[in-house]
Amino acid sequence: MNGTLFSKVLLTFLLVFGSAMSFALDWSKNHLLNPLWHPHAKFHGAVLLFFFAGVAITGVWLLWRESSEPKVAITAAAALSASYWTPFFFIPYLLPGSSYWAGIPGHEPRFHGMVFYPNLLVIGVFLALTVVAWRIGVGDRKVQWALNPNRKAHVDPPGLKKR
Repeated sequence: MNGTLFSKVLLTFLLVFGSAMSFALDWSKNHLLNPLWHPHAKFHGAVLLFFFAGVAITGVWLLWRESSEPKVAITAAAALSASYWTPFFFIPYLLPGSSYWAGIPGHEPRFHGMVFYPNLLVIGVFLALTVVAWRIGVGDRKVQWALNPNRKAHVDPPGLKKR
């Protein structure tokens, strides 16, 4: 599988699975179906889910349409993916009263004594895979070299400067 195809497949997975996962997790009792949520907050939450579904479909279309510039499509799809996931890391800092945790306040999960938000771990993985897919898809020679099973172990990657 060449880098462009690998990138397209991975970005398609991230966009489609990310959108489906968002619906599955947010259309639930601790989010949109929570009776404690204000009705207009539920409205905006649902709008965001449908917006992301539309963005994901657009990204997938860009990736798989016939094009003389597949790297542009890969960059656009990666930017769409990253633009959805990145705000998860800073919204609580910009919006007082918001939280990473959807459960009961004060009952956040802990890992080795520190507060741990599983959703941020998953989102971090999605973002990291988005960057990997983009770098492979646009032809980052160092990434492609590292993933090439036919490379010779003693050969340095292209562009590596020796000291």
